[in-house]
Amino acid sequence: MRPRIHPQGVEEFAVTPAGHAYARTAKESLNGLLADRPPPNVTRTIANHPALLAAMQPLMAHVAGELLPARERELVILRTAWRSQAPYVWAHHHAAGLFVGLSEAEIARVASDDTSEWTLFEAALLAAVDELHTRSVISDGTWKRLAERYGEEQFLELLALAGTYKTLAFILNSSATPIDPWLEHPAALPADPGRLC
Repeated sequence: MRPRIHPQGVEEFAVTPAGHAYARTAKESLNGLLADRPPPNVTRTIANHPALLAAMQPLMAHVAGELLPARERELVILRTAWRSQAPYVWAHHHAAGLFVGLSEAEIARVASDDTSEWTLFEAALLAAVDELHTRSVISDGTWKRLAERYGEEQFLELLALAGTYKTLAFILNSSATPIDPWLEHPAALPADPGRLC
């Protein structure tokens, strides 16, 4: 599918204030995973609305931080990508998940309703994403399980993380943003049989 909104060219983006800001933070982003890559299409697509990108860049950089452990952060992003049927997010965070130590088998299990092989906490984390996706609220039972490890800051971070990636799914899916060509062997997004149409 051709993009509905084309990402800005790499050179065009590089000379913008957003391009300068991106260049300053790329080495820290996702533990340096993007350090030697051109700015990703997600950033260059949103750059077509400079004020929106300027508002979103700090939030995207923040939720990529370490308040939540990297493994948990990637589980939330991957589950959000699967539930949102967001191939761009899935492909990029499949790579990011491997980078932070998730196995191929674990990533494959993210795209399943069967949570029996996860720890109780990780199963609750995936359930939280599902509940946010379908009802926009984490249930009392799931909240209680997560509260065994998460305090208020972690809960707010979790909500912001899932919400940020849901927003990115809206933008990327609707803009038909292509997966970056530098991503070698991008993982295909598994279908979600429970997806709401």
